[in-house]
Amino acid sequence: MNRNATKHGSGASASHGNEQARLAEAPGFPHQNPSGYAALDDEPRFDPRRHFAFTQPERTWTLADFGYDKVTIAASPSPVAVAGPFRVLSEEGAETARTIALRLKELSWQSDRTASYLTGGVYRSRFLRDLFTSPELAAFLSSVAGTALAPHSMPSQQLYVNYAPEDITRHVDTWHTDSIGFDIVLMVTDPKAIKGGLFQFFRGTREAAARQLAAPVAGLIKGSNVELSSDQIESMPFPGPGYALFQQGNLVLHRATRLMEKGERITMVPGFVARDTRFADPTNVGSIVNWGEPGIPAELARHKAWFAHGRLEAVMSDLSMDATPREAAMALRHAIADASSLADLLEGAGGAETAS
Repeated sequence: MNRNATKHGSGASASHGNEQARLAEAPGFPHQNPSGYAALDDEPRFDPRRHFAFTQPERTWTLADFGYDKVTIAASPSPVAVAGPFRVLSEEGAETARTIALRLKELSWQSDRTASYLTGGVYRSRFLRDLFTSPELAAFLSSVAGTALAPHSMPSQQLYVNYAPEDITRHVDTWHTDSIGFDIVLMVTDPKAIKGGLFQFFRGTREAAARQLAAPVAGLIKGSNVELSSDQIESMPFPGPGYALFQQGNLVLHRATRLMEKGERITMVPGFVARDTRFADPTNVGSIVNWGEPGIPAELARHKAWFAHGRLEAVMSDLSMDATPREAAMALRHAIADASSLADLLEGAGGAETAS
C-alpha cells in the first residue's frame, strides 16, 4: 500500500461513532529540572521557520495492515502503525541537532537493549526542548497519525538520543516495543555515510512477534536479539539527515541493526501522547517506575494527573444530569482509576526503597 496518512482522518472519530472527543490540553513543562540534569549553555535559538522542512510520508502502514483485529484498532486513537520516511528538519536544523547531540554524547548510558543512549534531552538542551515541544511539530504529526497528539506529558519521554555503539558487534537497538504510545525516529546524521544501522520493523502484531521470539508480549519492551522471519521485516530507508518515521511504538516491534563498520549514526526519538483521553493510556508505568532516571516519580505523577484531568473534564462536560448515583460514581472512578493505581505503585516502590 502507498497512501498518505492524513487521508485516514481521526481514528477516534472512526472508532467511536458520534461520541464527542474531548481533547486534553498539552501539559506544561515543569518549572524546574530534576536534580542530575544540567543544561547546556551557549546554544542557538530554535526557529521553526529555519529549522523545519516538513514533507508528507512516502508510505503508511495501518494497524489493519499489521493484522491487528478490530477490537485492538478501535481501542487505539490512531489507525496508523508506521508512516515514513518524511522530512522534519531542514539541513540547518539537522546539523544543529547533530552538533548538540555530539556535545551531550559523553553523558550517554548503556543497557542490555540499547547500546548507547541519552536520557532527559529536553532537560539538557533548550534548543531540543523548543524543537520537540513546538506546536508546529505536534500539528504535523497529528495529521500523520490522524489524531491529536501532544509532546509526551513525561518530559523524560519527550526525547531520547541514540548513538552508534563503539562495539559494532552489537545492534544499535535490539528488537523491542516501546513503553509509550507514539514516537518518531529522526535521523540527524547522514545515513549514506554508514554501512548498516538500518531501522527495521516487524510487519505483524505483537502477539505474532512474541511467538517468533518465544517471549511473552509483556516482555517485548526488554529487547531481544533473536532473528525474525525475514518476509515480515521491513527496512525504512532514510534519504538523508533530517528525515524521520512515525510509529505507534507500543504496538510495533522494531530495532536498529548493527553497523558493518564504525561510523556516526545518531537518531533522536521524541515521544508523544494522544490528547483524546477517552482511550486507555498505553504508557507502561509499571516498567518506567523502575528506570531510576532523575525525576521519574514526579514525572509519572504529573502524567497521570494530566490524564485524569482530561477524563474529569469529560465528566463535567458529558455526564448526563439524569445520571443515577451508581453511574455518577462509576464515571468518577473511571476518571481517576489510573492515578489511583499509580499512587499505589509509587507507595510500593517507596516502601521497597526505604527497606533497602
